[in-house]
Parts: sequence; C-alpha cells; structure tokens
Amino acid sequence: MTSALPGEPLSDAEVHRLLGLRVAGEMLGAAGDPTLAEIGPLSSNYFSFTFSVKAMTTSGPRDAFVKIPKFDMRGLVPRILPISSADRRMGQEEEASLRLLGQKWSGAELEVRWVDLIGVIPEYNAIVTGRVFADEAVSVFRRWDLRRRFGLRQDAKRLQGAMARIGEALGHFHQSDPRESVCRLSEMMPKFEFYCREITGRAESPWPGRILEKLQAMGDSEFPSLEVTTLKGLDIRNVLIDPQGRCHFLDPGKMKPACREADLARFIATYRLLHWGSVRLALLREPDRRAELEFLRAYGVGQPPVSRRLLNLYLIKEELKHWHNILDYVRRCDWPPVVKRVAIFAYVNPFFCRLLRIDLSRLEE
Repeated sequence: MTSALPGEPLSDAEVHRLLGLRVAGEMLGAAGDPTLAEIGPLSSNYFSFTFSVKAMTTSGPRDAFVKIPKFDMRGLVPRILPISSADRRMGQEEEASLRLLGQKWSGAELEVRWVDLIGVIPEYNAIVTGRVFADEAVSVFRRWDLRRRFGLRQDAKRLQGAMARIGEALGHFHQSDPRESVCRLSEMMPKFEFYCREITGRAESPWPGRILEKLQAMGDSEFPSLEVTTLKGLDIRNVLIDPQGRCHFLDPGKMKPACREADLARFIATYRLLHWGSVRLALLREPDRRAELEFLRAYGVGQPPVSRRLLNLYLIKEELKHWHNILDYVRRCDWPPVVKRVAIFAYVNPFFCRLLRIDLSRLEE
C-alpha cells in the first residue's frame, strides 16, 4: 500500500486501514495487538462509505460498523478525503440523532430498536455503531408479502405484526414531546411545485400538472396537527430484521420539528415501494394494504387521531420525491437512450401515476 505524498490526502485504502485499527483499539478495546482485528471490506454508495470491524477483547469478540457520511457523490469519483463542511454537517446531525434516540426511543419491549452509537472519530467524520447481524427488512417483507398472496396466513400475520410494532414504537417516540400545531398548505407548495416541474420535464406525464391544479384549488388550507421530533431517515430500507424477528433501525439522518404526519408518510411511502426494482412489481404493485393500516392503527393508540387529509398530502409529496429521484437515477445511468425511455414509460411512470391517482382521490374524500 503506497502512502500519500506530503500535502496530499490519504487514499481511501489508507483511511480504511487506519480507521479500522483505531476502532478496534480505542473503541472496541482490542486485547493485545489491534492489527489482528478483522476489518471488513470498504463499501460506498452515493452518500456514505461503510465497513465493519471485529476485535477480540478480554470479554470476547466485539463487532462494530463504521459509517462515513458524504453529502452527495453522484457524478463524482468517490473519495473519503477531503471532508467537506456539508459532509461534516451530515455526520454531526446523524450523531445528534443517534444520541437523542438512545435517550428517548422506548421500543425495546416491542423489539424495535435503533442501532447503538459507540462513538465518533471526528477527523474522518466517522460514526461507529454496534454491528447488527440481520437481514434487510425489504428482503424479509418481500418474502412474507409474496407468500401471503399464495394463502400463507402466517406470513401475512408476520408482516402485519412487524408493521404494527414499528408503528407503535414510533408513536411512543412522538408522544414524548408533542406540541399543538397547524400545517399550512402554502408552506408545502414550493416543494410540490419543484417536484412537479422537474417530473414534467423528464417523464412527459400529465399527472404532475393535475396534482398542482388540485392543490392550487385547495387555496391556503390549514390542518391542525401535532408537531413532534421527526426523523428524515425513517425508511424501510434502513431496517434490519434479525432471526428472532427483532427490528433494528439504521441511519436516522437529521431530526427536525414537523407535523407527525410527515414521519408517517416517509415510512409508508417506502413501504409501498417494497417491490421496487423487481420484475414482479408490474403484477404485485404495492404490498399488503392491511399491514399499512396496522402500522397506522398501532401508531395511533393512546393519542389524538391522525389527520388523514394531511397524511395524504405528505404521501403525495413523498411519492413525488421518490418519482423525481428515480427519474434522476435513470438519467445518470449509462444505459442506451431507448432503454431509459422504456424503463420510464413501462415501469416507472405507471407505478407512480397509480399511487398518486389513489392518494389524490383520497384527498378529496
């Protein structure tokens, strides 16, 4: 492994090795020589680098997971260093969220937990958490949803039960400090207008225009709600399920005060995307609606009813956001233009148009 020249940032391989050794020695308490620790391979996506560390300690093996948040590496050559101010802000926000969740999240009895924060290494913007040995909830929920379509009621109950436990745990968290509030459509309109404008330019669909027309006809509508601490990373893709059926949440992202319906819509929208990326999507569409209703039912136990109209507004916003992000992903893919057009018009557009048509009709109820 070559070293960086004076004044040049360390390579990703060098940072990976140095960080792994520090985590093993300083945070896991490796017994003896920390160079004997097992440092997992370095992985990256558009928004982070990650790897695992296993160290032997005097009390037995300990495992950690290391994440280095990056603001956005789309269109760039992925590099850990340098750390930008935007990267650092993301890391600090996630650290703050994990610390607060460690104090206020009370889902242990429901077997719904957030990953434990072990510590941070600021110079590399690294967040170190306990490692969870579990499967992605997306894969598990897909399997349960597919089996329940073939009449396996036990799998339907498992899916509904897991969604209910997640909803109840989120409800408990939101009840820790609720404040009466009013959500105004006028404050949401800039986001609606942005997404609709961008989608119209890329998807050639009439639905963004129809949505804007409907929302504009609603004028300056106001919706009484409860303002709570919300989690921007509340996403089914950030959930793991272990062999005992316990749910483990990762990557909470930034916390911000907002209407509680915003969090509900974030999670429901990603649940509806459960079969996304699978060829089965055209036939299966959304997963079990009863599991979604169980999530909402369990969330609402012991607190005032959720505003269904406001929830539908947030669902429309989330679905537009995902539609916009997926169109942007397709645009960046190195696919032939004809393949991109077929993917958009045969796979992407029909799914989102159907979801938005349903939620727009529910908004009118």
